Formats: sequence, structure tokens, C-alpha cells
Amino acid sequence: MHRPSLFVLLSVLIATHAFVAPPSQASLACITCIATVKGLEPRVLNEGDDVAKHEVKALCLKEAPTPAAEASCEEYGDDEVEVIIDLIKKDVPPKTICQQLKKC
Repeated sequence: MHRPSLFVLLSVLIATHAFVAPPSQASLACITCIATVKGLEPRVLNEGDDVAKHEVKALCLKEAPTPAAEASCEEYGDDEVEVIIDLIKKDVPPKTICQQLKKC
């Protein structure tokens, strides 16, 4: 008697777990920021500030996991790039840098 209702309940639970919501724009911005900072680290340390400044947007677009995440690349202004470079030189981890930039 209870078997059909149990089956329905299990079916609903399985179905709800099967659908995974796409990442929010905020998490895409975080993922993109972390990947960009990680890619920028060796350039800042090896090539210097000026080279790194010119490469931030291109590197961000390359690292963006989806076209929707590319929009966050447009948000990197000179002030944010300066903060990124300064914190990379201070050996601050990429996630912490992105948290400070309010990307994560």
C-alpha cells in the first residue's frame, strides 16, 4: 500500500537532484577572477607591471569558462589591475585577491 507513494517520493528526489542549476553570474566572476590572477602571477613576477597591465583583459577573456563570464572581464579597470599586481607581489593567494576585489 505504501510502495507507490515511496516510489513517487524517491522519483521526485532523484529528479530534483538530477537538475543542476547553472553557476550564478557571481560565481562565474569569481572563477574567472581566480583563473585570471593565476595566469597573471608569472607575468607580473617575470615580466613586470607594465606588461601585466596590458594583458589583463586578454588573459581574462582567455580564462573565462563561458561566454557569460566574459562580461566580468570588462569590469577590470586600472584601479583593479593595480590592486591585483600589488597583491600578487605581496604573495597574496588568488582567491583572497578576488575576494578583496569583491569578485568572490
